[in-house]
Parts: sequence; structure tokens; C-alpha cells
Amino acid sequence: MSTWSIFKFGGASVKDPEALRNAVRLVRDYGTAATELAEIKAFHEGMARDLGLLHPELHAQLDALWAAAQLVDSDQAYNPRYDAVVSLGELASSRILTAALAADGQNAEWLDARAVVRTDAVYRRATVDWTATAEAAARALAAPAAVTVTQGFIGSAPDGSTTTLGREGSDYSAAIFANVLKASSLSIWKDVPGMLSGDPKVFSGVVRLEQVPYREAIELAFYGASIIHPKTIQPLEQGGTTLRIRSFVDPESPGTEVGPFQTLKPEVPCWIRHENQVLIEVSSRDLSFLSEGHLSEVYRIFAEEGLLVRAAQHTALSTRFAVNDDRVAVPRALERLNGPYLATAEHGLRLTTVRRPDADAVATLLAGGALRMVLRNHEVAQVLSAPN
Repeated sequence: MSTWSIFKFGGASVKDPEALRNAVRLVRDYGTAATELAEIKAFHEGMARDLGLLHPELHAQLDALWAAAQLVDSDQAYNPRYDAVVSLGELASSRILTAALAADGQNAEWLDARAVVRTDAVYRRATVDWTATAEAAARALAAPAAVTVTQGFIGSAPDGSTTTLGREGSDYSAAIFANVLKASSLSIWKDVPGMLSGDPKVFSGVVRLEQVPYREAIELAFYGASIIHPKTIQPLEQGGTTLRIRSFVDPESPGTEVGPFQTLKPEVPCWIRHENQVLIEVSSRDLSFLSEGHLSEVYRIFAEEGLLVRAAQHTALSTRFAVNDDRVAVPRALERLNGPYLATAEHGLRLTTVRRPDADAVATLLAGGALRMVLRNHEVAQVLSAPN
């Protein structure tokens, strides 16, 4: 992929001197990658300057980052270039934090995460090489400073090029370091008081969860709770590290602990809601059963189109799926499905999920609009409905 960007100006945009001057301004402001890099540079250097930290050493460190970005080969594929450029924010902000800690009198050192987190060469969603990462961590942190500042989200491929870890990569990076360093605890600071039993903007009467078993945290994340990604929990569970979700707004509050607990505390229903869902119903064309092989093909099509199935209900002749309403992926999936099968879609639906449902929670669920799909077992209840 080239670095060309195409701008088209219609007749009205160049019809008179003022319009022409505006076209010149648009090209100046939006027309070059150099302009975008200048904005990133100005933002971070402005932050350092406001903190009184833009001394010659930090200035040189930041300049080295900007120079490296300009050296990224414009002829290489898009994904490697993307990872090389988007990593700049993590690298620059961690340099500034290191300088701020040093100015506060703390013994702080900067560590390039790419020297530790070793991955494959799948850019934008790299997979960690755990053995190589553990060995690199042992070397890089054999004699650490009192405080080591590094980055989330980034790693390095076998050839040394920058990779990124995909969705929720920053929290995941913290879990990677916790795992390979055999840390007893990991604190993730967020703008919430901890993990709640539901989104307080959507559900009433939610409470802070004090203790959450690893398994429960993964289940909640699987069903769509946004506070933590399941891939962050897995390396913590493997290493026996306790996760503490804490509020940087109120650092003295207890937050939530995720760890090797037996039960959720308090034991309450946990609510998750997803708006803008699509109900896709897939059935056979000749009244034949939908076998496991058919379902495997349907799921493969969803996966290839990037559609996450949040709920599914199977009968002998049809299967119904709740997926996010992706305006590009859904039509493509329907087009592919409507060859071997009959596929229909209903848009504008709402999926509400309750982990650990009690009788009151189920009653509330069933009262939530015109029902399209109801799924229930002793661990989870889900309702797909058309909102009232």
C-alpha cells in the first residue's frame, strides 16, 4: 500500500479567492503525514513543557522517537507501518512519565517493552512468545531500578520490528509482565471504583464487586463486560497473580480483587447490555437438519467476516444468532450464507445478559420489550428483544 492520500475539490471549493485559500489551508492542515506527526510531537512536547520537564535529555529522547517514525519504510506493507507508528504514543508518554518520576526524586528507569515482549510477526494482533519473553525479562530486569517504566500494547517480532497486541493490549501487557516476573499482584488503575455488577448508566441498584474468582471474571468478560478483557485474566490465573482494579480518582478506596477465590463477593446477579444487535436466522433450503458440519460452516463465515456471536439458539431446521450490527460485515455474511442456506436479519435489537440470575432478575429480563430470543441455564440468562 502506498502513502498517497487523494483529495478531491469540487467546483464550489475553488470558485473564488476565499474558497481557494480555504483549499490551500485544508491541504496544509490535513494533506501530509508530516503534519500528523507534527501534531503528535507538539502534543507530547507540550505536555512535557507544561510539567517543566522538557530538559535537553528528554528533548533528545523524544526527538529520537520522531526521527525513527520518519524513517519507517513507506514501501513496506501497511500493518507493519501501522504498528511502528501507533507505538509512538506509548513510547513518548512513558519517557515523559520517567522524567516526571525522576524530577520527583524517585529512582526511575525507562525500559523499552520491545526488548522484553517477544511476539510472532503477525502485526496489529501479535501472539506472545512466552518462553522468549520470560528469558528477555530475566535479562532486562536482572538488576532493576526502584521503579521501572515501560509501555503497554507493544512488542517485537523475531526480526526486531515493532508489533502491537491487538484489542486491550495495554492491560494485557501488564498481565504479561506480571506473569513472567511472577508478581504477587497487579493493580490496574481506572476511572471507576472497581468492577461493578452492571453499568450504573444502564442498570439501577448495581454494587461494587469486592472479590471475583478468575473464572467469573473471564465469564463476565466473555459475555461483554468491558472493564477487563479475558486475555488479561489468563496469564494472571496461570501465575497465581491477584488483579486489583482500583480507582485513580479515589486511590484509597478498596476497588475489586480478582484472584483464586471460590465465590463472588457479594453474590449478586451481574448485568451486561449490548445495543444495536442483529438477529440472523439461518435455515436449510430443503427442510433438512442443520448438522454440526453446517453450523461449523456458518461460524466460519462469521469469523471470517469479523462478526462475534454473542448468543445462539439452535433448532432442528434453523439456528438464530445475535451479532453486533456491523454495517459492512453483516451484509457480506448474509450474502455468503444465502447461497447454501436461507438467511434473514432483523436489526435494532438489544441483548441483555445476566450472570448468576435469580428469580427477580429473570422476571426483569422477561419484561424487557418484545422478545426475540430467550436463553437460560443456572449460570446465565439472556434475552434478545426489540426495545419498547
